[in-house]
Amino acid sequence: MYQNEFVKPIKRFFLTIICCLATDTAWADFASTLPLGTVAGYQVKYYDRELFHYLVNEIFTQKTYFFESPTDAPLILDCGNNIGMSILYFKSIYPKATIIGFEPGRKTFEILQENIKHNKLENVTLHNKALTNKEGFMNFYTFAPGEGRSSLFEERLDAIKRAGVKTYTEEVEGDLLSKYINQEIDFMKMDIEGAEFDVIEEIASKGKLRFIKQMIIEYHHHVKEQEDEFSKFLKILEDNGYGYQITANSKKVFPHGKPSRNHCQDILIYAYRKNV
Repeated sequence: MYQNEFVKPIKRFFLTIICCLATDTAWADFASTLPLGTVAGYQVKYYDRELFHYLVNEIFTQKTYFFESPTDAPLILDCGNNIGMSILYFKSIYPKATIIGFEPGRKTFEILQENIKHNKLENVTLHNKALTNKEGFMNFYTFAPGEGRSSLFEERLDAIKRAGVKTYTEEVEGDLLSKYINQEIDFMKMDIEGAEFDVIEEIASKGKLRFIKQMIIEYHHHVKEQEDEFSKFLKILEDNGYGYQITANSKKVFPHGKPSRNHCQDILIYAYRKNV
């Protein structure tokens, strides 16, 4: 998510200082001043205008997460909510949907909660947790609330570190997605910045992957430059009876017209259970 490398170092540094040093009261005061944007009749609180417009284009204009459902009240798992734009989109196409969402960053989660509450969305359950393959508290690396590249993997922020942007670490609670899958899931969206392999492997090992009829997963290739596990990821899907379609941004592989080995590439996978 959010691949614009032309970050604004001064603004990012200011937001990082707020996140690191502000008391809960000071953060609440700051959050109360955040601007509101409008999309599809919803009002959305955000902290970064550039990111907000990126998400509007990706989710509402390009309809990246559109799916067809045989029911008007699908059960949706939304893994990696950010400030809630994908949840708003799902509710715009399926108002009766039941959505279970996950977002680890505490300050981002507060903005997410406010956006769901402000728009009076029903049947939405939010969890302030990081999805991974183990339970317990762990480090979460970021540089601003609502930032799409925040991750359990420090390497995910290497590019912005090279641009001189300050980062910080917070402790978040990790959890297992398999605990939340106890019936058929109509659709799952997953954008969790590098943890997708661990999560898909975990739910497959518990026999829960096959509960999911359709899913769109953003696979982050080369979060760690020396790890090439994409074929293993696809093999998990194949072994569990899924077909898939794949798209990727070639500009991230050839950013200057030449092949590059050190860029994290976002690969979008649409996977579907073949027996449905």
